[in-house]
Amino acid sequence: MLSIDLSGKVALVLGGSRGIGAGVTRELCRAGSYTIFTHTGNPENKEKIDTLIMEIKTDGGSVEEAKLDALDPDGTDEFVKNVISRLKKIDILVCNAGRNAARPVEDITTEDWKKFIDLNLSSAFYGIKAVLPCMVEKNHGRILLIGSSAVFDGGGGAIDYAAAKAGLTGIMKYLCRIYTKKGINTNVIHPCVIATDLVRERYNSEELWQKLVSRIPVGRAGTPKDIAGIVAYLASSWGDYICGQEILLDGGRTMFNK
Repeated sequence: MLSIDLSGKVALVLGGSRGIGAGVTRELCRAGSYTIFTHTGNPENKEKIDTLIMEIKTDGGSVEEAKLDALDPDGTDEFVKNVISRLKKIDILVCNAGRNAARPVEDITTEDWKKFIDLNLSSAFYGIKAVLPCMVEKNHGRILLIGSSAVFDGGGGAIDYAAAKAGLTGIMKYLCRIYTKKGINTNVIHPCVIATDLVRERYNSEELWQKLVSRIPVGRAGTPKDIAGIVAYLASSWGDYICGQEILLDGGRTMFNK
């Protein structure tokens, strides 16, 4: 049986309090890493955050949460330095901060464009820039970027979201070219339809949901655990020879749409 062991590792999940991020946080802790996850500090999410922490600790995991403005480069840098000062390293960085909002091009303002590019792309850059020096010093690191199948099929509901997620691939390729020889592996994971609260809210009737799922050849939507399992695998020693890859997790939907 395949065993993923992240004991002794320190993981940072940017945007790890709900949906895919919460699934990743949970799985990294289950595999043995000490995991810090960030969130926006929205009071509406406090109960979910408290529940996530309680469940992880009940299962024997080590976790902590932190409020962080992912759009603040200086704040991100200071936060990362504080984590490294306390824990001496960050082995695994998962960049999951972001959001989507379906709307046509003509309805997207310049302010909207900048906001979504910053949230879905710049936030990852700020996190990577802050963590890289530590990973280079340790000659080891795993960077996992959460993209979207919109990169492949132009979907996702909005041009700014698709463009930002495509930008993550450019970041990944640069990091692989420059930093793989320094022990840092970077990959992008592109989810498609994942059954999170936000996605279910968007497809808010059973008819709409079933119509969406009917276009997925495996017969179901993905789950946060589907994404989290791949993240944990790539973060572990099993992922030592995997770098520079775009991993599409879509149940065959993108191929079906062709």
